[in-house]
Amino acid sequence: MGIVNVGKVGANIVDFTGYSGEGNYPSLGTGDAGSLIYDTSAKKLILWTGSEWEEVKTKGTLGLDASNPAASGVAILANDPAAQNGVYWLNHGSGAYQTYIDMANGGYILCGKIPSSPSNTSNPWSYNGSRWSASSPVNESQCQSTGSGDALNRAYYEYTAQTGFRMSMSSITNVLVVARGGVTPKDAFTGSQYNTSFSRNDFLNWIPESSSQWNNQPHCNRNGFNRTDSSNCAMRFGHTMNNENECNSNDSAIGFGCYTNNQSSSGDRNCAAGGFRWNGTTRYPYNGWIWVCLLYTSPSPRDS
Repeated sequence: MGIVNVGKVGANIVDFTGYSGEGNYPSLGTGDAGSLIYDTSAKKLILWTGSEWEEVKTKGTLGLDASNPAASGVAILANDPAAQNGVYWLNHGSGAYQTYIDMANGGYILCGKIPSSPSNTSNPWSYNGSRWSASSPVNESQCQSTGSGDALNRAYYEYTAQTGFRMSMSSITNVLVVARGGVTPKDAFTGSQYNTSFSRNDFLNWIPESSSQWNNQPHCNRNGFNRTDSSNCAMRFGHTMNNENECNSNDSAIGFGCYTNNQSSSGDRNCAAGGFRWNGTTRYPYNGWIWVCLLYTSPSPRDS
């Protein structure tokens, strides 16, 4: 068995013997796995795995405290590609705050939570609700967990998406991924109509209800952000359907902040998150989560 001289062991330090460059590393065998040396040229600790030398990577500190906030989840991953899902410190310009970030999927920031209750138009995330146009945090600390709630943080109105959004319904893993950049979440939901090209089945598969609930609504099938297809229906993000072969009298929808039949302030044909059907009219309220991200390319596949 080879012996690596660690150089000096003190009460508070271990001083590893230095080797200048890979060509000068000691020759070790499988039984020496776990041995450490210091590369004086690269200024890095190097670990012998039993078959090869590997750099010892230390965890980045970006985003781990209020004194060193990150601008995005993507920046944290660039600093530490092994960063795990969890709560991090961010600052987009108005001060540091904490929020949950989905690192496994590339650094998506949790920026909003839509509660399933109240299910009617008194929900602040209904189409006319105040949350969509908010320019200050609401229950911001709730965005530090993935539980249900009514909340939005500074990322909702300060953070500009480049990759796009992940919209979660019923659970954080039930996701519709929306590619869109150049807007804050607030601007996406309240700005000019932006049409998307999802299929009818994309939305029927997203809501945790049998797709047969909408069999009597086979027509129209339009979706997008802040979409209005007639004077009687609109959505912050969603998909709308009709029994007639036109989009002027739609009766049902799936998504966030949707209504039809002029029922934006009352009635049952509306939802904050979830969907509703026609004949008979049934509302399906669910919790919702809004996630936003910049562009990030992971150096290797990640497990969720």
